[in-house]
Amino acid sequence: MNAKSFFWFIVLCAVLWGLISLVYFFTGGFYWDAPGLIFGLSSIPGQILLFALGLSLLAGLCRFMGPKAVVAGCTAFGGVFTLFFLLDAFVFTQYRFHIGLAMLELFFGPAGREIFVFPWTTYLLLAFAIAVVFALVYALTRLARKITWGKRAIWAVCILWLGAFLVYNGVHAWGKFMMVPSVLAQVSYMPWANPMSANRRLRRMGFEPKAEPYSIPKQGSLNYPLAPMQCKTDKPLNILIILIDSWRADSFTQEVMPNTWQAYKNSKDAFYFTNHLSGGNATEAGMFSLFYSMPYLYWDSFTSRQQPPVFMQQLQNQGYQLGIFASSKLNSPEFHQNIFASVPNLRIESQGATKVARDLDIEQDFTAFIKQRSAQKPFFGFLFYDSAHGQEFPEGGDVFKPVGEQMNYLTLTKNTDPTPYMNRYKNSVHFIDGLIGQVFDLLKEQNLLDNTVIILSGDHGQEVNDTHNNFWGHNSNFAKWQTHVPLLVWWPGKQGKELAYRTAHYDIMPTLLTHALGCTNPPPDYSTGMDLFDPTPRPYTIISSYTKKAVQTGDKISVIDNYGYLEHYDENYKKLPSGADPKAISAAFKEFAKFYK
Repeated sequence: MNAKSFFWFIVLCAVLWGLISLVYFFTGGFYWDAPGLIFGLSSIPGQILLFALGLSLLAGLCRFMGPKAVVAGCTAFGGVFTLFFLLDAFVFTQYRFHIGLAMLELFFGPAGREIFVFPWTTYLLLAFAIAVVFALVYALTRLARKITWGKRAIWAVCILWLGAFLVYNGVHAWGKFMMVPSVLAQVSYMPWANPMSANRRLRRMGFEPKAEPYSIPKQGSLNYPLAPMQCKTDKPLNILIILIDSWRADSFTQEVMPNTWQAYKNSKDAFYFTNHLSGGNATEAGMFSLFYSMPYLYWDSFTSRQQPPVFMQQLQNQGYQLGIFASSKLNSPEFHQNIFASVPNLRIESQGATKVARDLDIEQDFTAFIKQRSAQKPFFGFLFYDSAHGQEFPEGGDVFKPVGEQMNYLTLTKNTDPTPYMNRYKNSVHFIDGLIGQVFDLLKEQNLLDNTVIILSGDHGQEVNDTHNNFWGHNSNFAKWQTHVPLLVWWPGKQGKELAYRTAHYDIMPTLLTHALGCTNPPPDYSTGMDLFDPTPRPYTIISSYTKKAVQTGDKISVIDNYGYLEHYDENYKKLPSGADPKAISAAFKEFAKFYK
């Protein structure tokens, strides 16, 4: 096989993979508007180019072994790549994610038979498919040698292929910056896709995204909720959700948070869930898991369609007055395109040059909202404090000493003394505690404590080198310091107490929808969680970061990396030979496709 035939063989394989890739689009949905169509058409050859280069490198090495070795190498490696696309397409239709080394390790490992349960006919068809694939790829090597097109055709193909790659990345960079739904919805279709983005660079250049959102595409395959919501209540309760960004579970103490501690201890209707997990170790995943009660894997699908959670829809259907007050911007991450997409005149940002100033600003605006609201209608309030995220506190607020500088991740090591940084973090939480105390004073002053459900928690935790592996902050591992957060619930009319069984962010919305908004739908219709007040053991908890997903059962955590790695840990980030229960992993995988048609 000469160089020309080798090139056409790569092209033929790419065409075959492109045909297989149509399965992703039949599964996820086609988009026929101009941006969606251009991105969809260019993403197939654009992403396949990377696989083609990989095949060229591997099969090309066989050229040093002789002509026959080239044909054998093309058949072997081409068959493996083609099998990957076939298997990946099958997995995508079942679970809506792509396979990697981690999936293969799970499949062929000792727990594989418990995680992936298929009838024997599936394995029979797989064996037949393998034989057919290698025969087909060998036929492509024969066909490639019969193609007589010369250099002009080769150059034309190369230019078109490279052009598709550039269009694919360019349209994505533009679509992500401008929040074009039909572009964002298709990003995860192709395996291992990571097209270019340039949001920060474009903002530094002075560009700003489109002010008005693009229209929501009708195409797609979301099936949410699984059944129409049936909700009605004669005595609506006010609902207030307070979140503290980066709130560690062990920072809820009388010393660090005296006002909140007193509000909990002095209330007969306060619950403290001491074993609570966020659905993520970063803000996007933590917020998404709380409001949608489903894994972060659905983020792109809901964001691209500007589909709010059923909780927000029911609040609006029942006439709640909405007061959404976040210290950090609600368009970065794009909560204005998912969680709060249906909120009119959404307050996107706060005033102030520091996190402290912005936290004070949301406190002031929330106070005005409460005082100016109509007493004839219930209200929903959302307060999201940010000072703890940056370990900021006002001048003179250094209650805990010695205090270190703000974390400079470039200078920190695993041998750095964490005490000054931990004290700085405690001071920031202590400052927020003072603001929360003012919230309770305001509600008491307005006679609202007896008819307001209050949820107080964090979006994720915060590590200060607790694992002694030089992890500072969050979104770096799934140890308990980054995933466990406090959860306190004040519920008028209920007898409060401390509860030690495992709960998760996924449980919050089913509880509010059932007990506060009068929804009779079973939680599986719209969530992956269950009632907070139900002590039935949770079989597993799904936790996500920006690049990883984990399944936790008890103290065991199986971490699946988007780049193909599978590792097992306990909650202290110690490696284990085995991880979460295989049956739990199997059930968790089904949740990734539950709300697709």
